[in-house]
Amino acid sequence: MGEVPLARMWHLSDGTSCLLVKDSRSENWQLRITRADKTLRNEIFGNPLVAMTIAKQWREAFERVQPSH
Repeated sequence: MGEVPLARMWHLSDGTSCLLVKDSRSENWQLRITRADKTLRNEIFGNPLVAMTIAKQWREAFERVQPSH
């Protein structure tokens, strides 16, 4: 089955999104930040609760670097 996006953790106005992804062939969870077709960051976690906590921290970091309109 492969990778399954389980939840969009957040989405910014510039198109940047953070997805929680599970690979059915693995016990690990991935957080993936994308914008358009580009992956900006991808990390693997053993626990989905840890991944969700990190997603909040990443949102704060990406909001700070988002261009002003």
